[in-house]
Amino acid sequence: MELLITVSVYIAILVALIFAGVPIAFALGAVATGSLYFADPRLALALGQITWDGLTSFVLCAIPLFIFMGYLLFEAGLSARIYAGIYPLLDRLLPGGLLHSNIVVGAAFAACSGSSLASCATIGTVAIPEMEKRGYQRGIATGSVAAGGTLGILIPPSISLIIYGAMTDQSVGQLFVGGIIPGIILTFTYMGYIAVRIQIQPHLVMGGVEVEKLPWSQCLRATLGAWPVAALFVGVMGSIYMGIATPTEAAAIGCALTLMIAGGYRLLTRDVMKRALIGSVKTSTMVLCIFWGAKLMGIYLTYQQITAKLAHMVLSQGLSPFAVLMLVVVLYLVLGMLMDALAAMVMTLPLTFPIVMALGYDPIWYGVLLTMLIEGGMLTPPVGMNLFILQGLRPEYPFIDLIKGAAPFFLMLVLVIFVVIAFPELITFLPQTIFGGD
Repeated sequence: MELLITVSVYIAILVALIFAGVPIAFALGAVATGSLYFADPRLALALGQITWDGLTSFVLCAIPLFIFMGYLLFEAGLSARIYAGIYPLLDRLLPGGLLHSNIVVGAAFAACSGSSLASCATIGTVAIPEMEKRGYQRGIATGSVAAGGTLGILIPPSISLIIYGAMTDQSVGQLFVGGIIPGIILTFTYMGYIAVRIQIQPHLVMGGVEVEKLPWSQCLRATLGAWPVAALFVGVMGSIYMGIATPTEAAAIGCALTLMIAGGYRLLTRDVMKRALIGSVKTSTMVLCIFWGAKLMGIYLTYQQITAKLAHMVLSQGLSPFAVLMLVVVLYLVLGMLMDALAAMVMTLPLTFPIVMALGYDPIWYGVLLTMLIEGGMLTPPVGMNLFILQGLRPEYPFIDLIKGAAPFFLMLVLVIFVVIAFPELITFLPQTIFGGD
């Protein structure tokens, strides 16, 4: 009982600070620092050394590099070129082709940078006006954009997987590889839902506006113009798969390739670099500060043996491993609706990770599953970040329309989550094949 009271008070103070408007990083840092001081003043005196050791990790260097890569793709207009290269072919091949394009481009952009917010903003800026022009129904149009944007958090390179690997001492390379098959399955699940929905309700994409589609030859030429996707994927993920680069080194390779591609298209202006650098610094600082607060909290929980005691208490209840896992799934789906996805992960990971590991689950599998769970938070109100981005792009759209449009895609995500729970090999097969292991 004392343990539950301690954990409840700890979480209640943290949530109260966040909902009072205190930045997440400061709320985490303040609660963790105060806890360390009251637990043992010597820990508070070592705060500087703890911070230095925690934030100078070579693995964490990949975060600002991937963030810079995503901003550069967006600010230089390369992401818009990628969309313009992919959508004409899908528009010719599939009914409601622009909806499918939003998903495919989201996956392609995710494979380049791992930034969900930049991906959603890019797709929305280019796709929404085109879909409006063709009379697409508002809900499914915005829902496909929001869903395509969420793929950036799962398909490698993923910043969330880097944070998970750093917090749990797991291989980021294996986490990246583990996210590939679920990412592909989720992409095709979204597209399958769109195909079935359009087959049943064709009026959703028939707004009475006739738009002439490009000839096949022009579609193929446009598709070839999306070559930066292949170049960046080979440069970043190919170097990891072949074992010639760590994820951090691969991030540097990706930045260099993006700079060269932008320079080759004569898009690399001083203003573009300024906006990309400023945006990267702001976002990287936010992410790393949240990680710092979570790291301090993890040290306190470990020092007080709260995680070990909590794991023992949960396991002693006699619940099956599957029942405990379902409780974890529900916890993250609910948290994703109430707070930022990254904050939800770093706040709770020191508590849930030891429990899940004690149940015998694979840490790489759990990392990818957790990423999928927090991915759902980007599609659900009241704090679904992708919904807010779309609201910013189209303030005249009622927010309820955005919610209704994103809801079916959220259900598709939940369906895929249960598939990877039922068949964990979908996540573990590639890491075990490429990196070895049992």
